[in-house]
Amino acid sequence: MALDQSALLEVLDALRNADAADRIKQAAETIYQALIDAERRR
Repeated sequence: MALDQSALLEVLDALRNADAADRIKQAAETIYQALIDAERRR
């Protein structure tokens, strides 16, 4: 999943406004989705 700049800024904003547990959850979800998308392209 190649995130465009606006998507990356949205993720960054969500991380800045979240507590630590939510930050970890958001980061994990983003990474997992990127892995899923990369696997689909193979």
